Amino acid sequence: PVQQRLRDAVREAERLDAAARSAGLVGPLHCIPILVKDQIDTRDMPTTYGSILFKTFVPQRDATIISKMRQAGAIVIAKSTMGEFASGYFGSGFGVVRNAYDPRRYASGSSGGTGSAVAANLAAVGIGEDTSGSIRGPAAVNNLVGLRPTTPLVSRFGALPSRPSMDTLGPITRTVRD
Repeated sequence: PVQQRLRDAVREAERLDAAARSAGLVGPLHCIPILVKDQIDTRDMPTTYGSILFKTFVPQRDATIISKMRQAGAIVIAKSTMGEFASGYFGSGFGVVRNAYDPRRYASGSSGGTGSAVAANLAAVGIGEDTSGSIRGPAAVNNLVGLRPTTPLVSRFGALPSRPSMDTLGPITRTVRD
């Protein structure tokens, strides 16, 4: 599955580059590799919510944030591990979320896998979900930048909320420019 995902990402980048040669960049995220917290639906890979119970669940459609990022030219390359059902840093599907700089240290919050993956340079941008610190904490402990948007500004359609009145989706990157 990992090799197939890599081949699919390369094919998508080639398609986007061909489009750019004939008509210009597809959008502001043209060929930017992103990964998303495993709480956000993607039509082409499993969404497990960090739980073994959903190991093979592949949604029929993308979450709104994924659709919009793909329309802007982004390439979704992977899902990042998370605390089971956005609770803490352990999930039955993948185990403990580890800090990229020191695996013995805390990755901070249920988006810790996203923060660790971006810190390890596995993608330029990661999309996390924040209820009470799950974007800001992983950004802080992994020397990254995280942005927690105001709750209603980013659609949460296709993302399983922990607390619907508080949850929001946002980016984790290495720099403000990213």
